[in-house]
Amino acid sequence: MAWYEEFFGEDYVRFHLRGLDELYERAAAECDFVVSTLGLQSGARVLDLCCGQGRHSVELAWRGFRVTGLDLSEYLLGLAKERAEQAGVEVDLMRGDMREIPWKGEFDAVLNLWTAFGYLESDEEDEKVLHGVTRCLRPDGRALFDLWNRDRMARIFQHKDWHEHEGHIVLEDREWDWLTGRMNMRRIIVGPDGRQRQTGFALRTYTHPEIVGMLRRAGLEWQRSYGDFDGSEYAEASPRMIVVARKPL
Repeated sequence: MAWYEEFFGEDYVRFHLRGLDELYERAAAECDFVVSTLGLQSGARVLDLCCGQGRHSVELAWRGFRVTGLDLSEYLLGLAKERAEQAGVEVDLMRGDMREIPWKGEFDAVLNLWTAFGYLESDEEDEKVLHGVTRCLRPDGRALFDLWNRDRMARIFQHKDWHEHEGHIVLEDREWDWLTGRMNMRRIIVGPDGRQRQTGFALRTYTHPEIVGMLRRAGLEWQRSYGDFDGSEYAEASPRMIVVARKPL
């Protein structure tokens, strides 16, 4: 079983995200940036690709957009459904593999947020995702990818780390292959009773030129890149690498 088929469960929310309250609070400002940057008009149809717990999907639906959320994790989709019900909005939530986007020419925008790209086993598999994004966009539709800034991460990378959370000790062991750009993380969670369980993930970290090249091969035109949701220009030390592309007419 691939790591991403089991990683995004209760432990992910509890020990990786360390709760959801702060993330939900940040969603409004992040969606301000998305709407402004992509020039989205009320009623636009938006695909939140790898929507997770739905914090952006719900916020955008509340603003009047027609939102579809696609994710592989049943657990996170359940949280997204609960959040939408609490907010009194309608979000079309669907379980599926990001490589198999089932729509064609239906969306005004596709969002891929919170480093939800680079999960797959090879660069070729990742590129399948981008080809699916191109297919599901309408002509002149926009795509926005929010990724780690690999250049910054390379400077601050730590092989080992640990923290305490809700009475648990969380140990992390990381390896970064500088030749392939792949980072692997193993997490050991030690409960108050001393029992241990393990989880982890693998991520292909792409440089900016690599991402732009992949977008072009998938039929998308790169437009601009930002360093964070504050609209700052992308640079080596930027916290994020937010890349905006367009499907030609």
